[in-house]
Amino acid sequence: MKKNSYILTGICGLLSILASCSYPKNFTTDFYARNEPRLEAIKDDFSRLYAQHSFSILFEEKTFTNISFEFNEDSVKYIYHFNINEPAFSDSLKAHRYNAAAVKKLVDDMRTIQCTWIANVDYYEGFQARKLVQMSVRNKALNNKLKGESYCILVFFERPQPFNNKGIFLDRSDRKRRRQINGNLLKRVNDKVGYAINKQYR
Repeated sequence: MKKNSYILTGICGLLSILASCSYPKNFTTDFYARNEPRLEAIKDDFSRLYAQHSFSILFEEKTFTNISFEFNEDSVKYIYHFNINEPAFSDSLKAHRYNAAAVKKLVDDMRTIQCTWIANVDYYEGFQARKLVQMSVRNKALNNKLKGESYCILVFFERPQPFNNKGIFLDRSDRKRRRQINGNLLKRVNDKVGYAINKQYR
């Protein structure tokens, strides 16, 4: 009897460990549903500012204070590191002819939702070049004791995309083939938004 008790305890412990290694099954759809207006506003503001003068933003640590900002000048890219509370950030934005107030508001909005990275990504559909907005989100629900931290990667397409009945992103020209973006196999949030859970922020 005691032996069976030890086995049962061991099984329960193993199940507990396995549960701690995975993220909540509906995390992304629930997270998106709760935060859709803010996520869509961040995406729209970024797209509008990117169209004026391209850039990308990466928060470098969990305090969301220090960032890498990629300035795109013609064919040359410059990456600078800033403390967002120091004058050098605004001064550099103005020097590179960015809308400093609007970019800083975008940065603040990203902080409130723990969006750690945002960028435009080039991809192709039927040999036609297109762009999408990709952002990564930190959330404590994606952390576990054994595997550490993961990121929720959200991909915003310009138009509806094909997904199969399991919610897997498909190639538009070959509906039997799964398609990846930036190495991520995407699942469906809705027809224009896909997601992946990844150890890397992109």
